[in-house]
Amino acid sequence: MSTETLIQKVREQLGTLDAHGEQAVKAAVKILENGEADAPATTPEFKSRNITLEEYVALPRPERRRYLDEAEELNQAWVENQLERLGASWIMVVNGEVVLHGATMNEYPEHDTFIALCHKTEKYPFVFFSPFVFAIEESYSRWHKTTKATDAYPTVQIELNGNDGSFETRADLDTGATHCFAPLNLLLSNGLIEYQFVEAERTAQHLSQPLIYFVRYVRLTLKAENGASNQCRTNVFCVEDWQNSPFTKINPVRTFLMGRSVLLDLEPRLMLDFANRCTEVHFAEASS
Repeated sequence: MSTETLIQKVREQLGTLDAHGEQAVKAAVKILENGEADAPATTPEFKSRNITLEEYVALPRPERRRYLDEAEELNQAWVENQLERLGASWIMVVNGEVVLHGATMNEYPEHDTFIALCHKTEKYPFVFFSPFVFAIEESYSRWHKTTKATDAYPTVQIELNGNDGSFETRADLDTGATHCFAPLNLLLSNGLIEYQFVEAERTAQHLSQPLIYFVRYVRLTLKAENGASNQCRTNVFCVEDWQNSPFTKINPVRTFLMGRSVLLDLEPRLMLDFANRCTEVHFAEASS
């Protein structure tokens, strides 16, 4: 369509077109002809290649983390777009497609389910988490003092039970944290979990300090002083080198950080009692 024809079409739509309007139409046509108009926004493509489960297992552990972390760095815009589009806390990606995702960490797949996905797709999925998973406020409270004079945490006595052992400790209860975080070496050395070579190990940051982790499920039995009890199932972020991690920066003697995801699974009457009294918590590794 010529410029003059376009001007005539505009006249037909508007009824009239003065000299200034004609100049505007001609300028617009020239911009389009020169390709100066903004191109329509496009969704970025996923650029990384999935390796097989066997290739992943054969990699040294630092190389596994690098495999996942480099994919996230290279595809940051794509990952952010998918997390927002799906309203997801986590996604798993194979061949540039989201094959599993969940709005909460409670929907994160069991270990056996993840392995089955590897075999089904014949690939090791890329695993990406929303930054909000690590949005831990390190909030103030009136209970247990830490390294800062004005900072404190309520604490709960916990017992962790597994097939091959148990462990008792006192955990920091932090409603500023969404999920639970525990030392990997504590869970391993007390027989509470077993390290699997196919773990999707990731790196993240908290308090501007890096940490290495993977996610495993546990079952919890919470018992209040008044005899009330309740069971819930949650996942725990198993953190490597805990003593040098950001989780001991605020409290050097911390051995477990319990987030509000546990409290959200409690019955209202037990939640109220749990918030006002010292409780005992019993953990056991989850079975499928």
